[in-house]
Amino acid sequence: MAGMGPGQSDPCWEAFVGALLAVGHASERRSRYADKPALFIGNREIAHCEAPGVIDLRITRAGWLQAREEFGQDAAVQRDPARRDWIELHLESAADLDRLGGLLAIAAAANV
Repeated sequence: MAGMGPGQSDPCWEAFVGALLAVGHASERRSRYADKPALFIGNREIAHCEAPGVIDLRITRAGWLQAREEFGQDAAVQRDPARRDWIELHLESAADLDRLGGLLAIAAAANV
């Protein structure tokens, strides 16, 4: 199911899926918010692909408090305080996920 739609694929989303599956018990299916690929832990949507290289990640308020010191200044991580439980990842390439592994682990743990 991974990818943006029929005939489209996003290498950053594919790498994100692999990285999140490695740290949490997630499953991939379509988003509740639109026709886009998403990851769920149980019935809770934890991430979805907004556009190539852009991923919405549910971190929860408690998760962000734990992660913000290490990841709050990372250029790939954008947080809008109005979106309380979500952050946006802007990935230049799948290699960005190497330094964001701890953030993914925090998000997965916060959403169990």
